[in-house]
Amino acid sequence: MTMTTSTKISYTNQALKKHLKNYFGYNEFRPHQENIIQDILSNKDIIAILPTGSGKSLCYQLPAILKNNITIVVSPLIALMKNQVDALTKLGISATVYNSTLDYEDRRHIENNLNTFKLIYIAPERLVDETFMSMLQEASPSLFIIDEAHCISQWGHAFRPDYRELSILKERFPNTSIAAFTATATSTVLNDIQNQLQLQNPIQHIASFDRPNLTLRIMERQDMKEQLKTFLQKHSDQSGIIYASTRKKVDMLKDWLITQGFQATKYHAGLTLAERTEAQTKFQNDDIPIIVATVAFGMGVDKSNVRFVFHVDLPSSIENYYQEIGRAGRDGLPAHCTLLYSLSDFILQKRLQNDILDSSIRLHRHRMIEQLFTLCSSANCRRAELLQYFSETYPKDNCQNCDNCTDTLETIEGTEISQKILSCVYRVHQRFGINYIIDILSGSQTKQVLSRRHDTLSTYGLLKTMKKNEIRYYIFSLINMGYLWVTEDKYPLLKLTEKSKSVFTGDTTIRFTKRQFKEIKPKKGHQKSALFLQDNDQDCYIQLKELRKTLASKAGIPPYIIFHDRTLIEMATKKPQTKESFLELNGVGNQKLQTYGDAFLEILKKNQ
Repeated sequence: MTMTTSTKISYTNQALKKHLKNYFGYNEFRPHQENIIQDILSNKDIIAILPTGSGKSLCYQLPAILKNNITIVVSPLIALMKNQVDALTKLGISATVYNSTLDYEDRRHIENNLNTFKLIYIAPERLVDETFMSMLQEASPSLFIIDEAHCISQWGHAFRPDYRELSILKERFPNTSIAAFTATATSTVLNDIQNQLQLQNPIQHIASFDRPNLTLRIMERQDMKEQLKTFLQKHSDQSGIIYASTRKKVDMLKDWLITQGFQATKYHAGLTLAERTEAQTKFQNDDIPIIVATVAFGMGVDKSNVRFVFHVDLPSSIENYYQEIGRAGRDGLPAHCTLLYSLSDFILQKRLQNDILDSSIRLHRHRMIEQLFTLCSSANCRRAELLQYFSETYPKDNCQNCDNCTDTLETIEGTEISQKILSCVYRVHQRFGINYIIDILSGSQTKQVLSRRHDTLSTYGLLKTMKKNEIRYYIFSLINMGYLWVTEDKYPLLKLTEKSKSVFTGDTTIRFTKRQFKEIKPKKGHQKSALFLQDNDQDCYIQLKELRKTLASKAGIPPYIIFHDRTLIEMATKKPQTKESFLELNGVGNQKLQTYGDAFLEILKKNQ
């Protein structure tokens, strides 16, 4: 067994920034990046929790370039590996994938030349294969990177049993440092990652979970298609993801969107590998702006210019929700995240968890669903509530970029309304669901109400001056406040709680919020997108974007690998005229200057 200890490397701030510019084209490090890189170069074990868009890939790619031997990157998805390797190769960095897509000859070539690569991306099940392990020990890797490290934990939202096998790394390579990265992790998940990987006094780097460029809106699902259509009309020609809970709904929505004049494709596990690959490629290459998908699509999305994420159904937890909206606005430019929900979504999610045999995990998952319900029905700042889940305190009272902070909220005295609702539930002996209670309170003359003679109840029609959606909102609020609860049966029933008594007696005062919705305007400081460029700059931007698309199509890569939208915007605004000034742009390094500089400068000179 070959054992080596990697040499500690030390760089000054200026030296690291020089390498950053040379290889990746960036002029400055983002928060946490430099400290993480220095710790990795010092051969320390680390755990880094960085939200999507923080540049976590660069945190290990730059040290991998500077270290002597290979760096092994464990990644869960083939598509994600390919995108990362394509981007590194374009930067002149030797990287490859080692997975099931390779034929025998390609695998043998990699195996025989391990140390000619700076980075090798590999799936966890292939890494722990004994044959590969033996070859790797001869190669003496400098570093192991565990990407999407939350997959290790059974307490997380995306547990993958194959990741548990990575505990063997410290046993076989005790002197090689490990760096674990993820975008989301509660304290429980973080501890599980550390224990499972057997990390030795790991340094923790935990960034803020706040994504200030994301506009957050959560609303009750009333007319899904109409709500979705209205949203898309306001975001025409923008790239975005629409998440639905089932394959059937994905198929339906994709076909419906096309009839409405939108360009869309679809992605779910029921499609063939070729169909999924084609859909993802068209979306990433900006050939089709909208992809409708189940959660089978997501972890491998390495696309910087996703401008919106729209959920037509409820995710299974706050962690899933945070991961999924994190795919929007990775370039730091404004992006919109809208979630539609209904009470039936919560009931379905809980019912799905009932099949979990381990009672502790089942109760944990139920609690996760309840926390998501609280987020959806809360009148507090969405951003503050979201960050609180990850044990972070939002420092402001108003984020000015979520529906609860921008909608006009009117508080009303709701004790009498609550008494009427709770009394109706009591008088039907707690044997009916929300819709039926709404029918009675609104005075509906349905066949079911009349046949049961519930039109003779004292609570019949007590809220007939209200719209049904308004009554539903008050019932949801009472559930969220703990004065009602819903069974998890096939036909969920409304039930009273111990707290209900205090409302009946008048010992408790209930207040509700009523909304008058208004459009959320992008925050100052996050408006630097093509929509806000001057007319002459926008014409230049469009030409640059078309050139990028042409070059990307010829190379068979996504356009953002050539330059991100943010770099094109800076080009269109500053219009550099020489190679020296072009190199000063954020996102332009020596390799990209040599490869693309002349073509882009030609357009910039024409638009001077």
